[in-house]
This record gives sequence, structure tokens and C-alpha cells, in this order.
Amino acid sequence: MRIAVIGGGASGMATAYLLDKQGYHVTVFERQPMLGGHIRTLNKNVKPNQSECNEVLESGPLEFPTAFHNFVALMQELDVKLVPVDIGSELFPKNGGHFLSEVAIQKNFTGIQRLIEYLRFDSIYVRSAGLWLKTRFADMKDFYDQPLSRYLKNDSTGSLWLKLLTMYSYSTPFDQIDNFPAELAIPMLRDYLAVNWLRVEGGVYSYIEKILERFRGKVWLNVEIANISRSSDSVKIERSNGETQEFDKVVFATPPDQVIALLADPTDAEIKRFSAWKANYATTIVHTDTSMYDKQGIRYPTEFDFFQTDTRWGYNGCLNQLCGIPSSPQHHFLSFQLEEIIAKDRIIHIQQHHTPLYTTESFRYRDEVVATNGENHTYHVGAYLGDGLHEGAITSAFRVAELIG
Repeated sequence: MRIAVIGGGASGMATAYLLDKQGYHVTVFERQPMLGGHIRTLNKNVKPNQSECNEVLESGPLEFPTAFHNFVALMQELDVKLVPVDIGSELFPKNGGHFLSEVAIQKNFTGIQRLIEYLRFDSIYVRSAGLWLKTRFADMKDFYDQPLSRYLKNDSTGSLWLKLLTMYSYSTPFDQIDNFPAELAIPMLRDYLAVNWLRVEGGVYSYIEKILERFRGKVWLNVEIANISRSSDSVKIERSNGETQEFDKVVFATPPDQVIALLADPTDAEIKRFSAWKANYATTIVHTDTSMYDKQGIRYPTEFDFFQTDTRWGYNGCLNQLCGIPSSPQHHFLSFQLEEIIAKDRIIHIQQHHTPLYTTESFRYRDEVVATNGENHTYHVGAYLGDGLHEGAITSAFRVAELIG
């Protein structure tokens, strides 16, 4: 059986690997000149595009909770080493105040000031724990088709922090978070924050390299697909150069907003399921500018740090621990929506990502897409079909591989 996989990101490559292992003839079509999707590991699948840097740094996914069970299982199968990391977080409103997590407090303060910071942290933790308790045993149906603003209603620091963590996790602009699907955000906030975290030794793209070592199928890069049509017994893929190939099945591993654009013959049901999805173009910046911390008197940045500028909220994550260079005298960072406060001469790399824009409207038919996998010889994988994170991407790959059998 010949199977086409459209998209060479995490879900696409995991699906291709699993189907290849099952004995199918698999061909991956990737529009970009490199594989990895949102995985952008400097000096692995991308080169720094703003200044020289020899470190292996991430400009995409960084760290992974131990609760990512399918992801961890795949890494073990691929013999990819996962290393524990201590994750901290800091919050810096533009009014000059700050709130630090336990890890950040331990790194930056001693004596009476540490006690003061702990008291401040405890007050936020108690308020955030209220949401955890409220949702711990809630029925998931309660969150269906509801915006996050229904559950994070007030302007407390605890609610703000949880919204910012959602912004960080999905690279969604902060002004879009109120309409973010509660069905997606609440389980993430509830299940992933109070667990241990891991990084991929040698860079996240290392596991794509491990897949390629084992993969016996074909990979086509820089491929523009004009359209995909289905008949009763085959799938035809036409490239923009006019070339066509026939397959028995097709797996879409693209952002969901691209599905209808690629299908030459979408059904009414497919149009309903995918038409509300829009693109979210998220720009991340790898840099070495510490000035935002210097102004706050912070010597040791952490991994989930949030800053409010004159125009918006953004995040800045310290890469040193997450990329395995803790002894480096130079701090390296990955930022989102903080361009206005980063010195241009400290920028190493600028990366644009095409991600789904999660809204209550677009997410409404997620479960229906999963339930109808296989209709018209067509399957769908991607993080958006699970938790919206790396675990969702890998879980969707396992699901489709099992369905095809």
C-alpha cells in the first residue's frame, strides 16, 4: 500500500516512521527546504540568520513534561536521551512589580528578601490552585465550546499568569487568549504544570534525525502541491509543476487551515470541520540581550519569563539549561512578542512559524475530525487533534498508524 504524508513536521514524520515500520510504502511531501515543522534547532535543521552562533539552540519547541507519555515512549524507542530540567517562571508587569516562581526565587534571592518573595509567590499559588481544584474532577464536556475567559474571569495575578502560560504554550498573542478554547487550555494548565520536565539531549531535531536513520520511504523537500483529489480507489497528488502521483491513502500533517486549500474535492462535512481554522504566524527571536532583566535586578533568568511592554505581553525563555549549555557565561534566550525591547545587535536568529490560531469556533469540530479519520482514504494528524502540543502531535500519529493497521 502506498501512503502519502503531507507535511514533514513532528506529527508527519512520526506518522511516516510508524507506517514505514508497519511495512507500507510511505512518501513524505514537505513544502519547506527542511524537515521539522515547528522544530527549529539552530545548527541542526536551520542556521542562524542574523549573527554567528555555534551553539545548538532552539527557536521552536523547548521542553516537555514527563506527562507526555506517548512522546516519551517514542523517544525511548528511537533511543533519544531525555534529560530532567528544573523549570522556573517570572512575571514582570510594566508597573515595575514582579512575581517569581519558587525556582526563580531560589536562584535570585537570599535572606529576608527570599522570604518576602516566597510570601508573594504563595499568594499567587493559592489563587491558581483554586482553578486546579475546581477543574481536577470536572467533566471535560463542561469545557466544550467554551472560551478560556469563562474560567479565568478576573484580573488577578494568578489568572494573568495562567493566561500567559497559555500564550507561551501555544505561541498565541495575548489579546487572543480570552477566546482560546477552554477544552484545550484547562487540561494543559491542570495536568502539565505541576509535573517534572525534560529536554532532548543534543537538540529537539535530534529525534527527527533518528527517524530518518530508520526510515526507508521517500522524502521530498521544497514541494508545492497544487491539489489533492480522491476517487473511490485512489488519491491523486498534483504538484505545482504539473507532476502527478497516485497513492492509496493520504495523511494530512499540515496546519488545519491548509486542508481545504489543498483538497480539490472537499466534502461538505470537511468544509464544516476545517473552514473556521485560520493561520497564526508566530515569530520567535533567539537573542542574548539581558537588559530586560538588568532593569529588574534579576541575575538568573528562568525558562517561563513574561514581560509587559508598552504595547503587549510577551515571553522570554532562558535557553541555557534547556539547550544543555548551563556553564556558558552568555545567557541565550528565545522570545515571543518582545521585539520592541530587544537590541537588534544581540539577535541571533528570527524564525516565523505557521501554527493554528486556536479559537472556540475553530476547535469546535476537533473530535469529529478524529472520529472520521479514514473517510475518502484521508487521515489527519497534528497537535491540534490532541492537546495542541507535542504530545498531541505524537499521539495523533500513533492513532492513525493504528487505524491503518
